[in-house]
Amino acid sequence: MRRTRRLFLLALVVIIAAVATSYYVQKGLQSRQTPPKPQRLNAGVQASSRDWVYYKGDGDRPVVEVRARDMERVEQPVAKLMLKGVQLKLYHKDGKQFDFVKSEAAEFHETEGTMFSDGDVEITLGVPEEAKDKPGRLLTIRSSGVKIISGSGKVSTDRKTTFAFDLGDGEAEGAEYDPQTRELILRNAVDLRWRGEGDKAKPMQVQAGRLLYREGESKVYLTPWSKFRRANLSLEAADSVVTIEEGAIRLVEAQKATGRDQYPNRQLAFGANELRMGFNTKSEVEKITGVGEARLESVAGLSRTDIHTRQIDLDFTVTEQGSQLTTATANGGSILETKPVAMNGAKTPPNRILKSESVVAKMRPGGEEIEQIETHSAGTLEIIPNVAGQPRRHMAAERMSMTYGAKNQLQGFRAVQVATRTTKPKTPTMKADPPPALTWSKDLTATFEGESNELTRLEQWNDFRYQEGDRHATATRATLDAKTNFITLNELARTWDPTGSVAANQIVLNQQSGDFTAEGNVASTRMPDKKPGKEQGGGMLSQDEPVQGKAKKMIAKDRNQLVVYQGDAVLWQSGNRLQADTVTIDRKAKVLVAEGQVVSQLLDQKADDKTGKRTVTVVRSPWMRYEDQARLAHYRGGVRLLREGMDVKSQELRAWMKEQSQTKPGESSLDRLAADGSVEIFQVDQTRTRRGTSEHADYFVGDGKIVLNGGIAQMTDSIKGTTRGRQLTYYSRNDTLQVEGVITQPVVSKIRRN
Repeated sequence: MRRTRRLFLLALVVIIAAVATSYYVQKGLQSRQTPPKPQRLNAGVQASSRDWVYYKGDGDRPVVEVRARDMERVEQPVAKLMLKGVQLKLYHKDGKQFDFVKSEAAEFHETEGTMFSDGDVEITLGVPEEAKDKPGRLLTIRSSGVKIISGSGKVSTDRKTTFAFDLGDGEAEGAEYDPQTRELILRNAVDLRWRGEGDKAKPMQVQAGRLLYREGESKVYLTPWSKFRRANLSLEAADSVVTIEEGAIRLVEAQKATGRDQYPNRQLAFGANELRMGFNTKSEVEKITGVGEARLESVAGLSRTDIHTRQIDLDFTVTEQGSQLTTATANGGSILETKPVAMNGAKTPPNRILKSESVVAKMRPGGEEIEQIETHSAGTLEIIPNVAGQPRRHMAAERMSMTYGAKNQLQGFRAVQVATRTTKPKTPTMKADPPPALTWSKDLTATFEGESNELTRLEQWNDFRYQEGDRHATATRATLDAKTNFITLNELARTWDPTGSVAANQIVLNQQSGDFTAEGNVASTRMPDKKPGKEQGGGMLSQDEPVQGKAKKMIAKDRNQLVVYQGDAVLWQSGNRLQADTVTIDRKAKVLVAEGQVVSQLLDQKADDKTGKRTVTVVRSPWMRYEDQARLAHYRGGVRLLREGMDVKSQELRAWMKEQSQTKPGESSLDRLAADGSVEIFQVDQTRTRRGTSEHADYFVGDGKIVLNGGIAQMTDSIKGTTRGRQLTYYSRNDTLQVEGVITQPVVSKIRRN
């Protein structure tokens, strides 16, 4: 038993020793494997951690994730997390993209759910969650003093902010971004530089007081002012909206905007209450539309053109040199005014003012010079001279078109359904302003001269009408030579005034003097020159009745005071008639000259007491001159006079008309005749004939008295025979003959026996 007890005790000691050994072994091993004791926390820090992570989600959709290299929790003065090496993901609503925020240091307030970084912060918008997704046009924002709300993901700062993306960069004072609405706000002094794509792309600078970018709409809202600049193009406006497609500016909508497009040889300025600028995929201007008090000013070549309208549309063609203006369209109360650029030593061309509801200006290739301007509605054109003495012209038409040459010089003008008004300046010799010259026609063309831009030729056709004071004209076609101031009327031409009228195939009218030349089937009417209170009866061409005329050609000068009819000329008045190759009437001198195959016909206005008929006197000769003052018609070159029962032949003949006191209004009767040179008078009545010859003869119409003298006067009577003498006087009314003999030769009479 004792031996067994000792063995039990020995076994117990061994076990205790083994346990003790095992304990110390385990204790040593545990001591070696236990981590070192953490360092003491800084004062005020309740906890700290490395590789800290904060996550907030909405079901399966992540909302915000914050990671930090180091984290310390403090309670005073407020509870917050102090983070270093911060990376923040603010997820979009779809959870597939997030906005990535990086900062070296930040404060995270868990209770408020906000983060604030006083140092530099970098924010990248729209980062794809999956690596396989294309990164797109990422926008990176850099700033400081940034505040982030974890619940909504809103980011904001009041400090200077810079931003960059693959097509540009910029800066602003203060910024705010909401990932939920995907709206970026740049609060003040926004300056954005949009580089565009490609090496040849020209950058655009955008400036504004405030910028709001709505990513979902792809629109940028600029307030309360905005500025744009791209190469030669600049724009200033109040509020503006910029539309972006695939990273390119495609549309700018600006309020109360003014812009400029400047090139070495052309300056373009435009503006409107509302302005739309359309761009292509490379952000180059394709179209500009202005609405409300729209205006366009273009200075190119030798002129400046201003357009004012309710709406203007500018179309551009994009070339390697940039956007070039091709067409400008104005609609609504449009006014286009062209002013010349003054040149030293040269006459200043006139100003032109075009008004119409719709005006279209087409530019030459290059967009610097005008090629054509046309109206698409009724309008007016005013040509205002800048040189003294030049006329002012006004045109109104249903449609107008103007073509231009080099240096914006007007070359041609075309109009339909047109009316013109030309106002001439008063000259020192004029007592009053001259009346305006008015024209009307269905069609009109005009040409202008080089750099002077002066009108050189104006042509109107189809129902042409003309009026200048009391002077009128009509024709199928009319042409004005502005240098000579001559109007040529063609086809059914007619001109008239209170003094008379003329119709012909062609009439050439001097606007300045009123002189004209008519050719081809000329027909004229001359009104009486009768003065109030005075009777003008008598004379070869009575002044109491109109004078009608026909000829191949007619020339009128000095306000119709001198009139020439040429080629088969015929003038008539009541029963009086005059024919000749040429007839010249000088109304101031009161002289009429007829030349070549002259035939005059005078009708006694008073009927014969015996027959009741009015006697007609016809005189034929190569030449005739009538003087109204003396009431004398002088014929020469071989004359023949035919009158009722009388035939007179001579080399010359003078015919006196009755004095005014001897005639009644409308009468034009012969008073007496005087014939010279181989005079031969032949009379015939119902019972006999008489033939008288001499070198001179007088016939007194009222008395029926014939006096033959000069040389040997002879009278042969078919009944009484032949009588010769120095002077024979025959009275037809009582059939008596007085004979005056010659001193050296007695009277000789031969009595015919029955």
